[in-house]
Amino acid sequence: MADAYDFSGIWHSEYKVPSGPDKKVVDVEHDFVMYRHGEHLVLETLPKEDGSYMLARFTIDGRILTGTYHSQNSQQATAKGAAYYGAAQLVLDEDGDTLRGKAVGFGRDMQVKMSDWTLTRIHHPSHPGK
Repeated sequence: MADAYDFSGIWHSEYKVPSGPDKKVVDVEHDFVMYRHGEHLVLETLPKEDGSYMLARFTIDGRILTGTYHSQNSQQATAKGAAYYGAAQLVLDEDGDTLRGKAVGFGRDMQVKMSDWTLTRIHHPSHPGK
């Protein structure tokens, strides 16, 4: 069943997470490429000038992805170079171009936080216009 879905192309990731003592919501964005290995999917960010980075690994079950992530902040971020990791579960929309779900992980204050996470395909190799 998992073979029915194509994850190729470039995906834009957005998530919002409360940060700092005032719990200000920060938008975090990355562009990803995905590598599929059978029932597993690896997401890796494209290089960013600021040096931030994210790697995620998921198991595919139909349209449901369950896995873990590891992110590294840039040296320019408030939490300079901090590393974060946690778990996530995403659901692929029926059109196959958007993943939506939740990520959970700890913050610098050692409190567990949850955030909405959306990945949208911005380039599909077999559809040059997308």
